Amino acid sequence: MDDEIAAKHVLLDFELITLIALAIGVAVYALARRMKRHRSGLEQPPGDFDGFDLILMFFPALLFLINPIAEAVFAGKEETGTPTTGPESSPALSILMNLGYFTFVGVMTYGLIEWVRHRSVSDLFGLRRLRPSKVILLSIIGGVFSLLLCGWIVGDFANRYLESLFGELDLQEPVKMLQESESPLHLLLAIVMACVAAPFVEELLFRGYMYHTLRELTHPVFSAVIIAALFAVVHGNLPALLPLWVFSLLLTIAYEATRCLWVPIGMHAFFNAANIVLMMTDTGD
Repeated sequence: MDDEIAAKHVLLDFELITLIALAIGVAVYALARRMKRHRSGLEQPPGDFDGFDLILMFFPALLFLINPIAEAVFAGKEETGTPTTGPESSPALSILMNLGYFTFVGVMTYGLIEWVRHRSVSDLFGLRRLRPSKVILLSIIGGVFSLLLCGWIVGDFANRYLESLFGELDLQEPVKMLQESESPLHLLLAIVMACVAAPFVEELLFRGYMYHTLRELTHPVFSAVIIAALFAVVHGNLPALLPLWVFSLLLTIAYEATRCLWVPIGMHAFFNAANIVLMMTDTGD
């Protein structure tokens, strides 16, 4: 249990460092732009996103960013024997609650862009830019490459290294939900959450709203690295931190290359689906 608590606190520290780096980066780039305008005397034309979006994007993001904080607190209470919850909920109820959670975050993100800022999600994120057949092909190619690099090479390295430090750590919560599925219906709901809800909502928020906003205010490379770090840490699993960070960078590269958000959504869905298939066919030998 001590190792698990330590891992939770490492994730929390990583999130705090990332948020501090984000704040410093935004301030430094804002100062650099102001100095550049002062020297040139020219006003920079307004972009699609601005400082107000930097504030707004944290409303849905905080619903994910609170996870490492909550897990560190709950892990500490469990260690001291303090009750953290009421009666244990069933896997089916947990899955339904998570689906509702993702739906709420997705609607909030969409609403902030469409209804508060009066912008078109479809136009901003290139949802009509590519034909469906091309999106599917690119998603499969990118998903296979991501699975090989992140799921096996980086993932194997991260697991071996962390096991030498902490021992065996808990699995990701979505993996637990799949393993604890009590019926075909529960399994179907878990697959929908992992392969539909999570890819669409997480890409809309992280690759869409957050990356675009930070990219507009800073630099593409800085934005990609910071958003990848936040994307990885909110999944609340230390062994998955490095693989998900690399995976997020690949998703951003795919998005930059295609300018169509459906491609990272498709890659994300393929990646999760492939991992589910591998997990369900693993005999443990």
